[in-house]
Amino acid sequence: MTRTVSKDPRTTRGDRVNDLQRAGTKVTKATISNTLRRQGLKSCSARRVPLLKPVHVQARLKFAREHLDDPEEDWENVI
Repeated sequence: MTRTVSKDPRTTRGDRVNDLQRAGTKVTKATISNTLRRQGLKSCSARRVPLLKPVHVQARLKFAREHLDDPEEDWENVI
């Protein structure tokens, strides 16, 4: 089970339960969580983050190039 979760970390506990039920083994979601935790895998799911559009990438590069030579004192005000 840990091998399959390591290969595809986006699978849910419900997916694992259904896979094992099809194989003829009855387990609960809690059992899967406990087993993965004992093996050192965390039970958090990866966040879905939208990709940057090319327009946004260009805007970020433009900003970075414009402020490349700013003194450190200017950035202290921002932070």
